[in-house]
Amino acid sequence: MKQKLDRIAPVFPILAILLLLGGGAVYFVTRRWDWLPNLLVASSGLLLVIFAVVWPDVVRARLSNRGGRYGGAFLISLFFTAVFVLIYYLTYQNTDWRYDATANNAFTPLPETVELLESLDQPIHVLGFYTTDTAFQRTQAETALQTMQAYTNQLSYEFVDPNENPLLAEEYDLSFAGTLVFTRDDGTFAKASTLTDRDLHTALVRTLNPTVKTAYFLTGHGERDWQDAGVDGLGTAVTLLQESGFTVQSLNLFTSGEVPADASAVFLIDQQAPLAEEEVAALSRYVEAGGAIFIARDAIDTEGRAAAEADGLLPWLQETWGITLRNDLIIDASLAQAGQTIGLTFVGAAYGSSPITEGLEQFGTIFNVARSIDAEVPAGVTAVNLITTSDQAWGETDFTRMMTEGVVNPDEGQDATGSLAVALSALNTANGARLVVFGDTDFLTNSYIQQGGNSFLFENAANWLVDDVVSIELSARESVPRQVTITQSQLSLLQLTSVCFAPGLLAAVGIAVWYSRRKRG
Repeated sequence: MKQKLDRIAPVFPILAILLLLGGGAVYFVTRRWDWLPNLLVASSGLLLVIFAVVWPDVVRARLSNRGGRYGGAFLISLFFTAVFVLIYYLTYQNTDWRYDATANNAFTPLPETVELLESLDQPIHVLGFYTTDTAFQRTQAETALQTMQAYTNQLSYEFVDPNENPLLAEEYDLSFAGTLVFTRDDGTFAKASTLTDRDLHTALVRTLNPTVKTAYFLTGHGERDWQDAGVDGLGTAVTLLQESGFTVQSLNLFTSGEVPADASAVFLIDQQAPLAEEEVAALSRYVEAGGAIFIARDAIDTEGRAAAEADGLLPWLQETWGITLRNDLIIDASLAQAGQTIGLTFVGAAYGSSPITEGLEQFGTIFNVARSIDAEVPAGVTAVNLITTSDQAWGETDFTRMMTEGVVNPDEGQDATGSLAVALSALNTANGARLVVFGDTDFLTNSYIQQGGNSFLFENAANWLVDDVVSIELSARESVPRQVTITQSQLSLLQLTSVCFAPGLLAAVGIAVWYSRRKRG
């Protein structure tokens, strides 16, 4: 019996190799690791194990002679190849297995996004609109989408060149290439204009939970044009609002008489003429009914802005909200833009505790020719100083001396000094009305909106006004700065090592193997 078994012993490794090769062949033909190649590969491993257990003497004898050594090397190579194929198979079948080795988990979605992806119960299809000129951005977008797919089987994507399919791009009202559109089967969609954590999360949320948000921009008083793409226009800021789910329309209160019933918020930005009494009354009624209003007024440096101060809006702010827009001009030389000797263009120094300013410290916000804001809010109103200057700032009130003599020193008792508020939010706890006031309008213009965190600040303020903070309160991704400094000699050593080390190591191994075989004969 033992002799009969010994006769069939050589069949086992040969059959194992054939089964392993057969499994690989089936995979490369079908491109699927289904049950058949799985069975063939598993059977191959099982046969090798049985052979080694039943005929250990044969294995030792085979490996002890010269031919066995070569055969052993072949079997070891075959073993490691099989292990490699197995690892590849497991990772191919389990695309949700991921390991992010970056210090700040740059290739892992934020916890809020992961939770949202894992809870998806309906398919989401993403259309990526990229041209040949944005091929690199497309690669980044695909990486981000594949990362998101690791947490759900409900997400799919495809890429479209808007130049080759302009009708599809027009269907989603694309402003520029490099946009991801998250869509649902019922036609609901939301856009992400960048690949930031915030934009991707917001687009996903907007697709799953669409909200109706209508922003009305007040017109008829020389306000900044919300459709203007020039340096002083608000076109980019408005596009950001639209990407965040807002429908944007213009509003002329002089002709309408009332704020429309579907208004989620009213925006009054840099008026150059006074509001009529009836217009102020209409805004007051809107706010008393729980409305939301965004007001941005610059320092009084033009005749139009001086004329606008004569309307009843500022007294209404003081009487109803306890908010005063000072008639001054903020000077903050300690945080001024590089090259400035006065400090009219400066960076915000501190940020209040609010969803509007969440995470803005890592970006900074930039203002230009701004005025300061004071607040002594009445009972029933809560207010937050959103952004303040450094304690070295002051509000210059003697514009004439500054312009004619170039003198910029604070006048004690006349100018507000210290940490001054540039922006403020207020909430009426009784009727739910909300208000955001900025002492600057330049930060909203096309020339400033994409600097620092200005775009985040504006979007956050708009979403807070309509009580839609789902896209605001996200975990901040830790920034890990890294810098390596090496000398020229160290760089030369690294270059020499990278060129010579691998070939030298292979040569040494080859010599060692040759010498060992020669010694054994």
